[in-house]
Amino acid sequence: MQCNDVLQALVLFIDNEISDANRVQTFELHLQGCQPCYSEVEHERQVLTRMKAVLAQECCEEAPEDLRARIAGQTALLAAQMSSPTQIITEYRRTETTINGETHIEIETTHEVWRDFPLS
Repeated sequence: MQCNDVLQALVLFIDNEISDANRVQTFELHLQGCQPCYSEVEHERQVLTRMKAVLAQECCEEAPEDLRARIAGQTALLAAQMSSPTQIITEYRRTETTINGETHIEIETTHEVWRDFPLS
């Protein structure tokens, strides 16, 4: 694992959002051998801990039930839309031109992605 990979997934690692055990192990091995990445992980942990503490003190309100229900409904709809069937159409075009005995071949590829997104 490269330092760039570690830095891109830093917050996911700190929040235990990486579900692949092999990736977590690779992440941990990298941190054991790379002081700059380890320092950055520790810094991000401190920042996130402070942010969570400040938010816990300042944000004492709960979202209204109708808002939570709307968000849950929209999330379920989005999940259903994302799992809808997808059709990918690939089209190839070949153009062959011969001028003065010299042949030029041009191949063009296009892709169309079709997905049904129900409105409700």
